[in-house]
Amino acid sequence: MRKFICDLAGSRVKQESKYVRPQDRRGQHPNQGGGQHAGLLLQRYLCENATGEGGNPEEKRAILQAAINAASNPEVRELYKAAYARWQKSLPELTAANELETLGRLIVGLGTDNVLETGIRLHHTYGMPILPGSALKGMAAHYCDQVWGEQDKESPSDHAIHFRGPRKEDRKQNRRAESQGKYHKLLFGNTDDSGGIVFHDAWFVPDSESEPLKPDVMTPHHPKWLDGAAPPTDFDSPTPVPFLSVAGQFHVAVSWYGPESDKAKGWTEQAFELLCDALGHWGIGGKTTSGYGRFDLEKLKADREVKAKQREKEAIEAERLRQLEAMSPIERSIKELLELHPNKAETRVWFKLYEELKKPEGRFTSPEDRIEVAKRVKAGMQETKVWKDKGKDGERKTFIRQILGE
Repeated sequence: MRKFICDLAGSRVKQESKYVRPQDRRGQHPNQGGGQHAGLLLQRYLCENATGEGGNPEEKRAILQAAINAASNPEVRELYKAAYARWQKSLPELTAANELETLGRLIVGLGTDNVLETGIRLHHTYGMPILPGSALKGMAAHYCDQVWGEQDKESPSDHAIHFRGPRKEDRKQNRRAESQGKYHKLLFGNTDDSGGIVFHDAWFVPDSESEPLKPDVMTPHHPKWLDGAAPPTDFDSPTPVPFLSVAGQFHVAVSWYGPESDKAKGWTEQAFELLCDALGHWGIGGKTTSGYGRFDLEKLKADREVKAKQREKEAIEAERLRQLEAMSPIERSIKELLELHPNKAETRVWFKLYEELKKPEGRFTSPEDRIEVAKRVKAGMQETKVWKDKGKDGERKTFIRQILGE
């Protein structure tokens, strides 16, 4: 049974008692024998003890590499891309969302129970990185209390106090009990109410990184001191511990869950801004004090500006099309002519229309259209006081009068 499980891993082949080195296994396709799910590989395909006394460190490195290969598998990525698109469509209408890119590396679930000492949070079905909504909500609630609630100030503003979370009395820290602020309660709720905002799981954005799982390493210098077995000394040997971290973009989203309100959109956007601030300044997951888990707020700001300009451009185009729909066919034709006219330096509208009327195969061919345009040319010439009988103006006047039958 043991050999059967190892053979199923594909990239985790063990040939009887002979150990296959990771560098030899790396060339094998990660989907051989079904090794396409990174989470399943990490949890079920360990062929021998990899940690502790008698553990083989090569075994751990090999299975981490197998997980890296699985998350980069083209077939897995295509399946995940379809699931990601379906998930996006399932988000409620009143949702604030954007794609956030990691600054460096991120690791969520590092301390979870795992046979490899170090864990990582992956999607249960697809084995791709994911940020749990519960973790996002907890971090945002703490950030709201500490930063937006101005806990570092002796005299916080009245507005900031509403963002504070509840706390019990702590005589040792000389801290009095505080009730939960109304804004904090509205956003995050309490033991009796879930609050008005839903913090969705943040899914990894497909194709934002060709290799979402990255090989990483931490080096505890005093393992016995960390275990409480002995005090640290200068003679302790560092012990490298390989683990997996994540890089790329995540689609972060929050939605309104409260009753219908004209302020629902504002509160949803406020919650998303709060979450982005927390992700950018505090980070999420493990090793945040070492710079892990933070997201690029500058890139988010730039993306928002690009999207805002795009929305403005789309709104202008929609208004232009609406105006065209409301026009008569001849008015629409005249407007299109003026918009597409190559001579942008010519500001006289009537002159552009006159030139088009003069063309044997111009835009205006039917008698009705030519009469309508000729009326506009006449009105323009009269307004600019060139409706005269002499010279070029006389020739134009005669031409227009012939069309009008005057």
